[in-house]
Amino acid sequence: MPLSDLESFIDLISGLFKKNEQNQIDENTDIKQLKEWSSLQTMIVVNEIDRKYNVILDVEDFKNAESLKQLFNIIQSKGS
Repeated sequence: MPLSDLESFIDLISGLFKKNEQNQIDENTDIKQLKEWSSLQTMIVVNEIDRKYNVILDVEDFKNAESLKQLFNIIQSKGS
């Protein structure tokens, strides 16, 4: 999947959460603040990003990203 489409990235990430949280997720969402966020959810997100974008995220990447848009930008910078 190309790294150029923020909307596709948001759809990918929102699909990893339960339906009741999916409608809360947009480019400004800090997924670490969602009720469903946990260490298991972190591993699921990291795995899916690796699978789709061939990019491995670490703890600092999540700490530095206060929104999905910022996380997407981190992935783009690592995927370049």
